[in-house]
Amino acid sequence: MKRWFALCLLALLSTRSLAQVQPVVEVTITPQQVRVGEPLELQVTVLVPTWFAQPPDYPDFELANAITQRPPDSSFPTSRAINGETWSGIVRSFRIYPLQAAQYRIDGAELGVSYANPGGTPTRMRVALPEIRFSAVVPPGARSLTPYLAGSALRLSLEIGGDTGNLQPGDAVTLAYHAELEGLPAIFLPPLAPGLHFEGASVYADRPVTVDGPPAARSEKLTLVFEAGGEYSVPPVTLSYWNTDTGRVEQVTADGVTLRVSGAATAREGETAARDHALQWWPLLVAAAAALLLAWACWRSWQQTLRPRWEAHRQRHLDSEAHAFKVLQQRLRAHDRAAAYRALLAWSARLTPPMDSREFAQRYGDETLTRALDSWRIALFGRGEEAPVGSALGKQLQAARQRYLKARRKPAAHVLPPLNP
Repeated sequence: MKRWFALCLLALLSTRSLAQVQPVVEVTITPQQVRVGEPLELQVTVLVPTWFAQPPDYPDFELANAITQRPPDSSFPTSRAINGETWSGIVRSFRIYPLQAAQYRIDGAELGVSYANPGGTPTRMRVALPEIRFSAVVPPGARSLTPYLAGSALRLSLEIGGDTGNLQPGDAVTLAYHAELEGLPAIFLPPLAPGLHFEGASVYADRPVTVDGPPAARSEKLTLVFEAGGEYSVPPVTLSYWNTDTGRVEQVTADGVTLRVSGAATAREGETAARDHALQWWPLLVAAAAALLLAWACWRSWQQTLRPRWEAHRQRHLDSEAHAFKVLQQRLRAHDRAAAYRALLAWSARLTPPMDSREFAQRYGDETLTRALDSWRIALFGRGEEAPVGSALGKQLQAARQRYLKARRKPAAHVLPPLNP
């Protein structure tokens, strides 16, 4: 009887002590610094003294200006000897892609753990994760890229659809541009199709299609409907990117094409040709000589004085916060989710002091704007939801920006000296 009582007491004490055991949680991130668009691996290891009653509840590790994904086969079991006992564990990996050069930090994250407690109910607790820090940089040789693209390979192609051998007015031809990038997500791929405007042809553009991959892909399609005869030249398209394998900037090109349509040219072209034919040749010579002299004088003045001033003024305008916000509003109205998010990153980088879009919304916006930006970022990165872009979000950002500009214009308080000291 005494032995039985001692065994029961020992089992009770063991159960009580087991219920108070803190799980072991380890977090590693490799490497500590990457180039923008390259992934870091965040690995979380959880160990418990018995076995898991249910899978751990991991945080999402979502960050502003970064993409967090779970790679295939991201979880696997493990075990370890701790104080002479075998503990069960689970290892889970996350892949983080920084979207701009910055210092990143994850703090305040918690992990939910539930493990078996023989003889009692499962032990459930939340464990604080240690602070996680890493950084991302843009390679010096790639800082001139606009937009910034990086990857081990970039492919660009143009596929022409339709019978181009005997085109007549009323026929149509499709131009399908396709880009594939081994590296950054599809949000980084810029618009592919050139802006085409023809006398005698109408151009219709489909909505771009993007796939995160791998590889990341972007497709755009133009339809040309010919209304008159003539030659229609489609220029080539060239993209530059930073090759992460070779460590240098490289280019890929989709060749252009010239489409010939039989039949009469447009009425405007015919009128122009007739008017040019009616002109006498000698007034043209006098006008050409005067134009050459004037052009030479203007060129000298431009090169020596006006051009440096104009380029400096233009660069200041392109680098300004106002221009970046104007581009952001245009992208929002166009409902191009990826281009709008790139414009948001570019604009937030020009704020003074520098801050990301989430911090801007918290300082100068409201809870509605903060939630809208968070849901936009989450929808962009593979959650299958429609990102909230458009005029409504643009108006919210405009209102917050007005408060930001008002705060910047607010003069510091000055105390005037007494008039009669």
